[in-house]
Amino acid sequence: MGISKKTLMITASAALTVATAVPALALENEFHGMFRLKGVVNNFNATPVINSPDGEPYGFYNPIGIDKKAPTATYFEQRARLMYIAKANDDLKLVTHFEIDSRWGDAAYTTRRNLGGAIGADTVNIETKSVYLDFNCPLTGANVKVGMQPYDDAFKGVLFGADMAGLLASRSFGSLDASAGFFRFDDKGTVPGKKARDMVAATAKYAVTKDIKVGGAYYFIDDDRSETDTFVRDYILQEQGDTNTVHNIGVNAEANLGPVTVDGFFLYQFGNLRAPASRHVSAFAGNVGARGKIGPGTARAEFLYVSGDKGGDNNTNAFQSVQDEHGFYNGNMQLLFRDAYAMTIDNAIVYTSNNRDQGVMAGFLGYDLPITSKLSSSFNAGFASVAKENAKTLDQSNSKYLGTEVNASVDYKLFDNMTASLRGAYVILGGYFDGVAAGGKDPDDPYMGSVILNYAF
Repeated sequence: MGISKKTLMITASAALTVATAVPALALENEFHGMFRLKGVVNNFNATPVINSPDGEPYGFYNPIGIDKKAPTATYFEQRARLMYIAKANDDLKLVTHFEIDSRWGDAAYTTRRNLGGAIGADTVNIETKSVYLDFNCPLTGANVKVGMQPYDDAFKGVLFGADMAGLLASRSFGSLDASAGFFRFDDKGTVPGKKARDMVAATAKYAVTKDIKVGGAYYFIDDDRSETDTFVRDYILQEQGDTNTVHNIGVNAEANLGPVTVDGFFLYQFGNLRAPASRHVSAFAGNVGARGKIGPGTARAEFLYVSGDKGGDNNTNAFQSVQDEHGFYNGNMQLLFRDAYAMTIDNAIVYTSNNRDQGVMAGFLGYDLPITSKLSSSFNAGFASVAKENAKTLDQSNSKYLGTEVNASVDYKLFDNMTASLRGAYVILGGYFDGVAAGGKDPDDPYMGSVILNYAF
């Protein structure tokens, strides 16, 4: 029996359909993510906070005027992160990243981030963290990321570290890695682009040898928002207004000196804050850190200084950090500085590197000790003091010393990608907080115990 012309046409059409569908069928779908559950008992998160945005539990620890014996807080919070990557080939992919947070028992049948843990659930609370294209440009050879993306400064997070909308191009030239980008933090006007807060970024790092790297970065932040606009609650964090400009220029370095690796940075700021009063900015932040093998474990040390301001003239030496969209986590603190594992509740004694225009001087020591192939531990201690007292200081007659934290954690690997952790932290408050509780009494020292279950895939 012969094959009809109609059959041949159908067969050819089907073959053409399959051929044109090959690129779509070749798409690689990657799924990644994590789930974290954290149980907490403490006397720290039960106190009011300063600079809390929109009444949320984020901000500076503030025992002023409350009972010296803070109530005990107990809560469970959880976080899920889901990442989907659509990879067309090695040079082109779309990255998407979403997050769902809640605290057990918080709310149900509502629409808001960080809620949905009460009975019934049914809450619209999925957050978009990242949506961006990541591709290698065939014309320039640069890697380009365009869209809402994670971006950290080159100075251990003292200026910013957040998801932000923009374009970043990066390329290597032998031993030199360079990048340049544009980011828009806010756009608050009725006419797009007229009341915006933008950043231009340029970074470079050069490998002098295989053991020594030096780098630099420049970030220019321009704020054209009006101080009367809704939701403009501060310039970068501390000043608000329109046509504020701050230049951030700094250097960083890292050297592998045999058993010890040393790194650090120096970042200088200058510019103008024009509202609510015209002020010239001249501020800086500096850091040095070291880590190395000592005995069976790894020892760590960090020192951080961020300039503060006394206030009272047309100049300010207060370091201008980008809102609360940053954190210095290298000290591995849980209460003194922001906790890297904080989720729906996030506050600290030093909540921002600016530290309410006071700046900060801090030092940290740590030791990471593996015990078995599945069991490990970490021990940390840190101290902090304000750099300058000003009108935002709780009591200017007190000491500048904020306190000393000691903490420890024990981690057990239940599976290759699942870990259970037991943590404890205690802060011996410094003279900065003397007599600020109700009745002129000293607040009790803060403590926190936590259990964390962490699954990553």
